[in-house]
Amino acid sequence: MMVKSRQRGAFLMARALLIVGILTAMLVIPVYLKKEREEREAAVHKAEMAHSQGSGAAAVAASGVHSDVAPAARAIGHGLTFVVIHEDGKAPPEVVRLSCHGEPAPLDQPHQGSCNPYRGDTSCRTVLPVLCVRPAAAPLPAGLDAGAYPGWTGGTLGATKPVMGAVLESAALASARCEKELGAGWRMAAFHDGPGGQGSWGLQGLRGAGLTGPTRYWVHIGDQKGNCWDSGG
Repeated sequence: MMVKSRQRGAFLMARALLIVGILTAMLVIPVYLKKEREEREAAVHKAEMAHSQGSGAAAVAASGVHSDVAPAARAIGHGLTFVVIHEDGKAPPEVVRLSCHGEPAPLDQPHQGSCNPYRGDTSCRTVLPVLCVRPAAAPLPAGLDAGAYPGWTGGTLGATKPVMGAVLESAALASARCEKELGAGWRMAAFHDGPGGQGSWGLQGLRGAGLTGPTRYWVHIGDQKGNCWDSGG
């Protein structure tokens, strides 16, 4: 009887320890995962802030290596932006029109009171959505005058969540953001996405997600230094 009693006591003790271990794990693991997530988010925020201050600072922040030599600061330049044109009743609801001209107007470095494809019009410290396009070959909707709607892309236009322009270090990175948020086949919209690759100071296409609110949108231009990654001030 004594042996059985000891065996039963050992069994109950082992079971109690197992239960305590399981309960402890249930408490500790969520705390650990929360801390790890917060550290990752803090690292991403630190990297984006470093990008806004200069590519050298970004590299140091990403590597985690500390140096007594201050990295060369990348000048915060200006980027090209377009704005959604208010509906005039001439276009069907599935069509969206964006233009260099319109409200809100660019205030930082306008060209003749409007957008500036030559040097960029909006400070890259500004937080704006990226204008994205999913190229296709949709015809101009019936009843619309092609001359009155220059820049018909034949595709769908949408936008990302707002982002500081200085974080966009290339068209490829901006396009990756479009694809991540909107899906495969999307890229950053360009000034020359109109018919024949000609710049028309405006882009039109089928309406996609993200084009809401009175705001301007970052747009890429390939043959001028009017982007946040190459305008240099």
